[in-house]
Amino acid sequence: MRPRRLTLKDIASRANLSIAAVSMALRNHSSIPEKTIRRVKKIADEIGYVPDPALSALIAHRTELRVRKSHSNIALISRVGWTERGSSVETLKGAKARAIELGYSLQHFEIDSATTDPKRFSKMLKARGIRGIIMAALKHHEDRFDLDWKNYSPVTIGAPANYTLFHHISQNQYANVLLCWNELSARGYDRIGLVVQKILTDRTYHQWEASHAYVQSKTESISDPIPSLILDGSQDIEATRSWLREYRPQAVISRCNCFFEAADLEGLRVPEDIGYISLSVSDDDSITTGIHQHREVMGALAVDILNTLLHRNHQGENKVPVGTLVNGTWRNGKTLSSHPPEKM
Repeated sequence: MRPRRLTLKDIASRANLSIAAVSMALRNHSSIPEKTIRRVKKIADEIGYVPDPALSALIAHRTELRVRKSHSNIALISRVGWTERGSSVETLKGAKARAIELGYSLQHFEIDSATTDPKRFSKMLKARGIRGIIMAALKHHEDRFDLDWKNYSPVTIGAPANYTLFHHISQNQYANVLLCWNELSARGYDRIGLVVQKILTDRTYHQWEASHAYVQSKTESISDPIPSLILDGSQDIEATRSWLREYRPQAVISRCNCFFEAADLEGLRVPEDIGYISLSVSDDDSITTGIHQHREVMGALAVDILNTLLHRNHQGENKVPVGTLVNGTWRNGKTLSSHPPEKM
């Protein structure tokens, strides 16, 4: 005979609590004192309690129906001007669409982390009944916005330096560069450069440079590898022109704002004289060849994760860094020829 499955009633009798209180404690409900939650979980561990997966699925379904009925509010917080980028517009679109599917109303707030008062902002969120927050990019990778995060279920787009213990949705930037190299190598390109902005490389934890350097180290045909050009915002056009003259790449993998102007000033035609591959085609011209980052998917995933955290009443940081990676895919455009230009 199979042993009887332990139930919430068994925990409740030992803890001298109601079954409802035990259920809420196991789900970290904010109405249950922290001390009681720890005591209930300890008893559950001691007696070997394991939730019934079928019952848990039913409860989750009922909870989802209640969410749909109440149209709970969630927030997406970003820096001022975040939606000026095409990739950000896509992220917001994907998040809003998934929020509607799950019965939430997503509200977008733009802040300046240096001037917006977290206490006043938190009061506003509380007044609107917002418990779940998606935090998009702040102005700088190291910026802080110190809400009392213990009161919120947080998810981030990317992994800001000061919030690495929030569940994050990020691009697999390392794999994206590998994909660029694969596509270029298949077309016969072997003299390939990388030009990126420092503010963006910081956000990506330098995965672009690391991936690029790794492929260069494994490419036997490269006897004189081209060093990556990291632009810091000062004299970027002149720095790019000088780099193009010195190293003469056949193609450039890039995330910067000045490449086309620098190439034009050097008399280089794209793609006849030099190929251009964008690491985010959504932020470039519509004809650009390169990586489609699927930002709508990232926005939708952020809402999915937030929905799970809200159902579990999980607030504040995780104990360990946890994240979800999204790989980009290749999109053909008009900035790369089917074969490389002749080496000069």
